[in-house]
Amino acid sequence: MSPSGPGQRSLARSAASRTALIRPSRDGSLRAVYEPSLARPRSRLTAGERRKKIIAAAAEVFIEQGYSGARTKEIAERAGVTEAFLYRHLASKEEMYEAAILEPLRDGLAALAYDIQIYYDKLVDPIAFMDAVNERCLRFYTDMAAIQAVALYSELGKGRELYQNSLKPILDGIGELIAKRMGWAERGLEVDLVRRAILGAQWGIGLDLMLRHRKVDLNEAARRLTVLFTGGVREKSA
Repeated sequence: MSPSGPGQRSLARSAASRTALIRPSRDGSLRAVYEPSLARPRSRLTAGERRKKIIAAAAEVFIEQGYSGARTKEIAERAGVTEAFLYRHLASKEEMYEAAILEPLRDGLAALAYDIQIYYDKLVDPIAFMDAVNERCLRFYTDMAAIQAVALYSELGKGRELYQNSLKPILDGIGELIAKRMGWAERGLEVDLVRRAILGAQWGIGLDLMLRHRKVDLNEAARRLTVLFTGGVREKSA
């Protein structure tokens, strides 16, 4: 028989939230002794945590399926929310793409440029500077390989606009710093060509490692690139 009065229902709810232990009483009969439940209440995510989870799910879907192939319904499912709830945090598929792919790429490249400016200011020795640049760029291009591939190549029109308006100005600035510190600008080398050669090699390595699911010692790879860029390709001595 279910509880009928408000007081009985309240007691029933209180008992349901506790753990019942059967223990003998003094007269030998058994009685239920209620103790607080050991089960931890499920904690709710904050709005910020929920947004991060949604953005992470969106990044997975965009990386796997590209912009056109991505479906907001699948993003919602991976984030563990309804599609309607998804749109309360990000109002459109374009906003999801911006937050999950484009914004991290822009921020990552800006951080890369900031670090290289610090190397330029502190490292006067060209070889030490080039080592630091190569290691930092390889780390960036390996960490961001999947996001950059989607941003540039899944939709060529969007990728071209992103490259021209957001990425190229930063890359050109990095190329100028490299050319100045290495003395290549003084020798009349084209700064844009230097940038393409060096950053292109690092981007190619990052993309190759991503596609083949490989890992390398980035410090050693950076050292070898420095030898290549400063000494050129030479035959091994006998």
